[in-house]
Amino acid sequence: MKELRSGEISLDIPRYSSKPETGKAKNKNILVDIFKYSLGGLGVTLATNLTMSYLNFFLTDIFGITTFAVAGIMLVSRIVDAITDPIMGMGADRTRSRWGKFRPWMIFFAPVLGFAVFLLFYTPNIPESMKVIYAYGVFIFYSIAITIVSIPYFALVPVISKDSHTRTIIISWKSVMCQVAVLCISTFALPMVNMFGGGQKGWATFGAIVGGAATIFVWIAADGAKAHDISNNTEELKNSSKERKSENNFKILLKTRPLLVLVVAFGLSMFANTLVNSANMYYFKYILNKQNWIPTVMAVSMGASILASMILPKIEGIFGKKKAFIYSTLICVIPLILLGLNPNVTSIYSLLAQLILFGFMYGIASALPWAMIPDCIDYAEWKYGVQPNGLFTATFTFVQKCGIAIGGFLSSFLLGIAGFVANKDQVESSLNMIISLRFIIPAILFVLVAVVLYFYEITPEKTKDISKELEKRRNIA
Repeated sequence: MKELRSGEISLDIPRYSSKPETGKAKNKNILVDIFKYSLGGLGVTLATNLTMSYLNFFLTDIFGITTFAVAGIMLVSRIVDAITDPIMGMGADRTRSRWGKFRPWMIFFAPVLGFAVFLLFYTPNIPESMKVIYAYGVFIFYSIAITIVSIPYFALVPVISKDSHTRTIIISWKSVMCQVAVLCISTFALPMVNMFGGGQKGWATFGAIVGGAATIFVWIAADGAKAHDISNNTEELKNSSKERKSENNFKILLKTRPLLVLVVAFGLSMFANTLVNSANMYYFKYILNKQNWIPTVMAVSMGASILASMILPKIEGIFGKKKAFIYSTLICVIPLILLGLNPNVTSIYSLLAQLILFGFMYGIASALPWAMIPDCIDYAEWKYGVQPNGLFTATFTFVQKCGIAIGGFLSSFLLGIAGFVANKDQVESSLNMIISLRFIIPAILFVLVAVVLYFYEITPEKTKDISKELEKRRNIA
């Protein structure tokens, strides 16, 4: 192993065997590892998308608590995340075990996450007065579990590869699996809930299935990273100089301007998409009166997102990450504005055409930030001599969860203000609020994303220069 100037230990060691491998063997090994790693995105997204898309609806229309109570749950959970996410990020960075640096968190806490997903959609036989307390407790438990699993998972990308384009390929594969997860939830959630009896029983059964699947896929991802996530307990890793650098990582984070720009843009993007997803069920149920359209419409639009994720490396090669992010985000605005102005669509084909465009462009916009954060980590190593994978990733996932939580909070809170009453004919103010949450407000937020990204300074040329300089330092060290 080579000790870097930053005080970290290089993970670029021979894989699988001490014997030299041919180029084909290496390529085969890394492709298998990338595929296994991408399945973790499937597992994590099954959990997060089920929660983002259906938890608000489940809590109000099935579990039976008010929109204001749901809003409070979303808000309190983010206060918990503000504490646990940075702790988890620093903890992952400092972990040394025979299972590696990031993998042990995935291995041992994946089943905890799976159980938490089940509890989210389970309705216990408790008094009505206890339901809000139960919902608070379970959602906080889920928030902690998803933090412990997802931060180490996302932090593995710079470990698996040091090459910027290869990282885009990794993110592309992961994003395809994430979109597959969204497709599965969007297409099969309601039919499977109904198949298992509907109501409380159906949702509990489906929650258990999703929790079990998430556990298995995260385990497979941990296995795929086995050859890369290696720590050596015989090395002296905790001298005073290294500890000082680790303690200063928060200061480094605040000085890494590209990361700050990226997390603001990503947070706004997640906020916008959460509003879209949170209001989606209400839109089909109360505006269109076409809940039976949901599986078809979501399947086709998510198919477009999967296609976008598959060709992401090509798009990055043509435009670069920053420009591709800006362009795709702005194009997302077009179908949102069109549907916001004319929400009462009578033809499923007209709706499909507009949501296919949105699905394709958002497939690009949602994947690119994950390909850009490793570049920000390299930027910090290049400029400040540290490689804070866990902390930077924790910041990113925290912002992601803030976007989801604020979107869920605002969606529930504004619906309550507008006079929404579950399972009743809605007043005009409630219907207008559903349209605003589903289309108008997200469109405005996507425009803001593009404006913020203008200040992102890591260009393709700069990425190459940073990569060359870091390689020189590693060879010298």
